[in-house]
Amino acid sequence: FFCYPILVPPPGLCKGLIKGEGTGHLPSFFTGHRNGSCSIVSSKYGVVIVALTRGVGDSYTRLVRPLSYSQISAYQTCGLFYRFQYIDKLPTKPKSYFSFGNTLHRCAQYFFKRGQGPPTLKELLEYYDRTWSSAGYFSRKREATDKQTGREILTRFWELNSRDYRMPLATEKWFTVDVGGVPFRGYIDRVDISPTGGLNILDYKSGKRDITTSEVEDSLQLSMYQIGAQGTWLLPVEKLSLYHLRSNKNVEVEARDEGTLKEAEETVTSVAQSIQNGEFDPRLNPSCPCDFSEMCPLFNPSADPSAPTS
Repeated sequence: FFCYPILVPPPGLCKGLIKGEGTGHLPSFFTGHRNGSCSIVSSKYGVVIVALTRGVGDSYTRLVRPLSYSQISAYQTCGLFYRFQYIDKLPTKPKSYFSFGNTLHRCAQYFFKRGQGPPTLKELLEYYDRTWSSAGYFSRKREATDKQTGREILTRFWELNSRDYRMPLATEKWFTVDVGGVPFRGYIDRVDISPTGGLNILDYKSGKRDITTSEVEDSLQLSMYQIGAQGTWLLPVEKLSLYHLRSNKNVEVEARDEGTLKEAEETVTSVAQSIQNGEFDPRLNPSCPCDFSEMCPLFNPSADPSAPTS
């Protein structure tokens, strides 16, 4: 048996996320086999154990990979970058803006997770100092500037959110949901109960750019979080919002209708199918050049992206 998700080098027994039990053939979308068959052995605990038989001409077995919003976003931005980071698992360089944003996220979670009312401003800033990460900073002056900016952001965050403090239903809620046979997983930053008993989904953002209403309305991430939340609590989602930490402004919209959620699911399955098909074309995008530019034919004409990486 192998842990899911994997690329399985030999034939044999593998794990999948396929409902039901019995013996039969699985579509190549699940197994990567052209001619293979399977036996669904067990479906306990929401994980199905599948015995796969190698088909003639198959060199390896491949199951559908679980996807997250960040993975889908990476693939849509550049298929080759997705492959290098999530399949080949090549290391990336630390980024100061990731360190800064992650620290702010931790502090926002700390503010709402105590269970005994909000922390004092002193406690919040002490937690900020303890969790500060210097990864990606190559200038002490730049780091000092960002750290002071973070203290100002959190001071304002504390002032605004301490006034009418209410414990959320959940913070950092992990979920996994099946989307057309594709396991989609994610972390919801915060889930609040609305006055009418529904769910309000909130995700923190720490980028420099202000958040617009259209960005919240078009967010695939929030659409998938709505699906995950409704499947977790069996309650209707009423509001979706992105909370911009730098400006301490929350941009909120109505929950998605069924048609919009269906479109989001179709995006997930489409990306999963492209990944399953091995479609990892490079694309020029605002993040170019990335950490893998030396292996990208768009920046290095002699690069062979089909070659094995290590």
